[in-house]
Amino acid sequence: MKSNDRIVLRKAQAGDARAIGEAELDCFPDPWPGNFFSAEMFAPARYNQVAIDSSGRLHAYLFAAWHYLDLHILKVATLLHARRQGLARRLMRAAERHAVELGGESVTLEVRYSNRTAVELYQSLNYDLSGRRPSYYRDGEDALIMSRRIGDML
Repeated sequence: MKSNDRIVLRKAQAGDARAIGEAELDCFPDPWPGNFFSAEMFAPARYNQVAIDSSGRLHAYLFAAWHYLDLHILKVATLLHARRQGLARRLMRAAERHAVELGGESVTLEVRYSNRTAVELYQSLNYDLSGRRPSYYRDGEDALIMSRRIGDML
């Protein structure tokens, strides 16, 4: 698919869990187990979105949880076939709008230190480096903590 014009964002639903779980295996070296996504879909204070086409095919997803006044991005991924189409950017912007609408103060996430593509995306979205979590990932790699204040989004 060359354009994401026909791809819509919507709330993640129970029927999406299998496709998300399969995508997770392709997108991350340390994937969440599939049942984590089902649990997140029904947990309180969550914001979970998928990007799908008119046939229902999954292209990208974002899972986030509210921690007080911070919307914490837990997962954002674009499937291999749909990369470089701006879907992660669309999902992040939708999460930011959600945070603004609910009166949040910030949006925060962790990203692998070595994931330069993701770090550059978040920097282009005006996220600042706010810290580092040593050995955050199972393989011992550090995570960068990046955040954006809601006031900067208005």
